[in-house]
Amino acid sequence: MDIPTIKAWPREKRGTRASRRLRGRGLVPAVLYGRGEPNLLLSVQEKAISHIVAEHAMVLQLEWDGHQTPTQLKEVQFDSLGEEILHADFHRISLTETVRVAVPIETHGEPVGVAQEGGMLAIVQHEVEVECLPTSIPESIRVEVAGLSIGDNVRLGALDLPDGVAAVGDPDLVVISVTPPTEVPEEEELAPAEELMAEPEVIGREEEEKIEEDLARREGKADAEKP
Repeated sequence: MDIPTIKAWPREKRGTRASRRLRGRGLVPAVLYGRGEPNLLLSVQEKAISHIVAEHAMVLQLEWDGHQTPTQLKEVQFDSLGEEILHADFHRISLTETVRVAVPIETHGEPVGVAQEGGMLAIVQHEVEVECLPTSIPESIRVEVAGLSIGDNVRLGALDLPDGVAAVGDPDLVVISVTPPTEVPEEEELAPAEELMAEPEVIGREEEEKIEEDLARREGKADAEKP
């Protein structure tokens, strides 16, 4: 896969107010760490991080002030609604050393068990963790499901992976299965629509400040290494 490059800018100020000012300008506070080098406080464009997350491109080149280094996007902190990005963590990597990343599953075809037997296709694992070189990360893992009948499944160890890419985890882990049709008892009544609607949880200012204070304390440990 091609490794994307995103721009970053060094930052000095920390804390809740500084973070809010950054987000007001479309930027996200971030930290770069790892490989025995000091932590570096940065800011990156929110839309760039959103695009990286949407494309599952967790390995990228980070560029700032004439410097460039390959990194892995280790963690993205969202608000409680999962909409606004509050913080991002980048880990320095080497393009010649393997990394572990989550890759999405992509199904192809319609199972016999669905088309002819009335079953349902269940994607149990929407993504799986793989280990490979950063330059060999597949965009997705394609799984042919046309031959699956009711009761059939595809396990982690049976995935067809590109050369140099290895699945991480229990080989017997079920990734995809075809299940029998679900029957709803006639006497069962559906709950009124208003009972199914839940009020969205809105992050409060106090909760947001606690999150940002925790991030600021973590950034303050310049020599800390994450596992």
